[in-house]
Amino acid sequence: MRKAGLILLAACAFFAQAQVRESVTVEVVQVPVYVTSSDGKPVTGLTKDAFQLSVDGHPQPIEYFDTFDFAAAQPGTQAERPRRERRLYLLLFDLSFATPGTLGRAQRAAREAVLHSNPSTDLFSVATYSSNHGVKFISPFLSDRVAIARAIFTLRASDTQDPLGLAIASGERAKWVTAMEQDGAAKGADNDLSPLLGSEVVDALTGGQANQDNLAAPRQHQIEYQLEGLGEAAARFGSLEGQKHLVIFTEGFESTRLTDIKAKGRPPNVDAHLLDLVKRMHEVFVSAGVTLDSVDIKGLRHTFSDLDNDALYMLSKGTGGRVIDNRNDLVAAVDTLVQSQRTVYLLGFRQGSRKQGRISVKVNGLPRGTEVTYREGFGYAAPKAGIDSLQLADILLNDVPQAGVSLSAGVRTSDSGAEVAVSFARAEVVPQLLDASPSVEILFYIFNDRGGAVGFKAKRINLTGPARVTTGYLTLNEPFELPKGKYAAKVLLRISGTKSLGFVRRDFTID
Repeated sequence: MRKAGLILLAACAFFAQAQVRESVTVEVVQVPVYVTSSDGKPVTGLTKDAFQLSVDGHPQPIEYFDTFDFAAAQPGTQAERPRRERRLYLLLFDLSFATPGTLGRAQRAAREAVLHSNPSTDLFSVATYSSNHGVKFISPFLSDRVAIARAIFTLRASDTQDPLGLAIASGERAKWVTAMEQDGAAKGADNDLSPLLGSEVVDALTGGQANQDNLAAPRQHQIEYQLEGLGEAAARFGSLEGQKHLVIFTEGFESTRLTDIKAKGRPPNVDAHLLDLVKRMHEVFVSAGVTLDSVDIKGLRHTFSDLDNDALYMLSKGTGGRVIDNRNDLVAAVDTLVQSQRTVYLLGFRQGSRKQGRISVKVNGLPRGTEVTYREGFGYAAPKAGIDSLQLADILLNDVPQAGVSLSAGVRTSDSGAEVAVSFARAEVVPQLLDASPSVEILFYIFNDRGGAVGFKAKRINLTGPARVTTGYLTLNEPFELPKGKYAAKVLLRISGTKSLGFVRRDFTID
């Protein structure tokens, strides 16, 4: 099915701390504002007095003001830093409107942007979009540069069968470490994508059956699918804290169904249904606190018929995002985009009795050519949904305490590796079991001292019949072969079918 690769998570939170503050009990709405000069560099040093904020056309006092420079952030682990003081970039590669050559340029540009980012504040997720499969996440939001490079250049999941996408197989990791050291990853992608891409991706890009299925679908349906897919992708990480950006690498779609700008010599062909889908997509991005940045990977456009990328501007409009177009040097263009967003100004205002509204921000004393971008609305949040795999990965990466189940753990080391033991009280778990699925799922991860997941195992324990007693403890032991070094064992337990979670971490060293 078209959306088989996407677990839909309704947009359930606003930007950063507004996840809590924009509820029925607290009234402060936070708006991230980016100010860039004519050459794309961030404007720094602005104070609260420089900003004017309006809601539905009425001036609004700025109750809260803060600024954060991600480039200046000092090194530190993700667990040590408040999660709102980070940037989350979803790198989304559009397979429906791309060719192998343009996709390769996009991959190299994305890789360079990652290399030039701040590892202590910037996390990246990689996903693909196609009209017959929707959005498929290749990885969650990672600081592990090796895993990110592998995801960017292969556009497929690792062989570890890790449901959260955190771990990559030891052989794969060694291969990509070597490739990165030799700068071979980018060169390989430049010459021939087929050895790196999955068969489905190659098929879609080179005219195979997947591509034929895409072409057979009416053009309007392809546009509808993409608008829905973008909204769903934003919703999936809307509940995570941080400064959130979705960057889509695409050649774009024909925009005359959305705007009559190019309708010379013929009646406009604007489709009201598509315009409504664009509006709804924008509402999801606004409610999730996600900006949509569009990168036109086709490069310079020379002829009138080739200049139709107005759809990209319509996609990003109102979300606080930017459009990169008419650029052959995508590496420099994408790097400029990421660097332009390194300084964020946070403006907070009281929501009062308003459930939703339109936001306008002006900045005093700026020179000509300065650009101010921000999300242009609030109040469109949908009901909360179940826990998403991106949230589970975020718990593991940031050591987020969980109150659903109390776990205890220990690690016994040897020359060949380590054995991780985790236990929980039956009296705490059994009363929370659902009759439809009386079991617990336990995920074991081993992280190295650079934040990479180098070991993974999963267990499902059925607690039926005699095993469903409420006395005593249940203990599991899992061995891992590991070389000498410093590690962290992290274990996540989930009671099947519920939101009840347990988490524990144990650091250890193999001498």
